[in-house]
This record gives sequence, C-alpha cells and structure tokens, in this order.
Amino acid sequence: MVEYRVTKYSPTLRDAQGAYTCSEWTSFSDVGCTFNGSPLSEAEYLQVENAYSASALEFLRESAVSALAVRMLENHRGALLTVGEGSNLSLEQLKIMLPGVLREEFWCKFEGPNSFIHIGYDYYMYVGVPVRCSRAEQLASSLGLFVEPLRSPYGDSGAA
Repeated sequence: MVEYRVTKYSPTLRDAQGAYTCSEWTSFSDVGCTFNGSPLSEAEYLQVENAYSASALEFLRESAVSALAVRMLENHRGALLTVGEGSNLSLEQLKIMLPGVLREEFWCKFEGPNSFIHIGYDYYMYVGVPVRCSRAEQLASSLGLFVEPLRSPYGDSGAA
C-alpha cells in the first residue's frame, strides 16, 4: 500500500522533528478567528475543505477503489447520520461524509481492504491506496495542498 499525508501545511515550515512551526487555523471552529492578521472566512475554509475532499476522492478513483467502510465511528455531538459502523460508502457517499469529519461533527476512519482515508487532529489527512497516484498527487498540489509520503498514525499500529 502507498500511504500519503495530504495537508494544507507546507513541509518547508516544519522543524527538524517534523512539527509545523507556523500558527494556522486547524478547524472549522476557527472561522472568524484571526490568523496572520486577517480573519478566516467561511469561503476560505470551504475552499480548503473542498480541496481535501476532491483530492481524497481522486486518490481513490485513480487507484480504482470504489467504496470504503465506516470504522470506529464516534458521534459524541449527536450529528444526524444516515450511516453507521461498518456501512460501505460509495465515492458519492464519501463526498457527502468527508466534510462532517473535517468539521469535527463526528469522527471515523474510512477503510477498505487495501485503502483508507483517515482525518486526524489539526486538519491532517492520510490516504492509503494500492498504487502510487501521480494524477491525484498533481491535483492535490494544484489545489494548494502538500502531498508527502507518510504512514498514517491512525493505521492498525497507530493511534485510534
């Protein structure tokens, strides 16, 4: 499996240990808060959220993954969900579900036998697919995201 970290965070702004060194928004709840002298608008937030969703779906499409299952669902905020633990989601359903996880309305991992999408803390996204996806890498970059080879900390041997 090929694993990626796909984020809005430039790798050039990380310290020697890999920690991001700039103060940036990390959540939908930051809309209206000021970063680098200007407030984060909902439109700016949505542009990045849409880039994450489009990129995740392109990785799946390019690697011929047509569905992922909901795993480890947590719905502490009581979001109205039409799916549950173990539900298999088509790419169209994933497109609808991803924003809810990115906005921290609920949390889960989306996983299949040879692929996954994991959304982590501070707006980190990890994608695992069976093959390298150069077209998806290019799309993510063109949308202002950074694609790095990195294992997901939310995988079997990582955090839950």
